[in-house]
This record gives sequence, C-alpha cells and structure tokens, in this order.
Amino acid sequence: MNLHEHLQPLPTELLKAMAKGEVDAQAVAAQLMVGRGLDREGRWVGFEQAAAAWGGVDCGLSSSQG
Repeated sequence: MNLHEHLQPLPTELLKAMAKGEVDAQAVAAQLMVGRGLDREGRWVGFEQAAAAWGGVDCGLSSSQG
C-alpha cells in the first residue's frame, strides 16, 4: 500500500494536525473500522464484535441511541 498516495488528497489542516500529533490517527482509524463492522484482520464481524475487537471503541452506532 502506498501511504503517500492515499494521504495526498487529505486537507492541509488535517495533515498539519496529524504531523503535530494533535490527531490520534490510530484512534480515528479504529473508530472507522468499528463503524464498518471490521475486526483487526479487516473481516466483517458486525458492529458489536468489531467494537470488542478494537477495545470497546464507540463509533456512535450503539443500539441505545434513540
């Protein structure tokens, strides 16, 4: 995977925040994986199992929202 190619289109403000350590890119990526229902291997396991696999990350998809 060519990370430079994937990160190139990101807005400058986001890249700047990432470079300065103001954004926890690992936490954001984990939230996105949970939001897609994917485990640590990238396999579809559903939202609840994905949240458990990523250490209980809450992506705002809990069933308690009404």
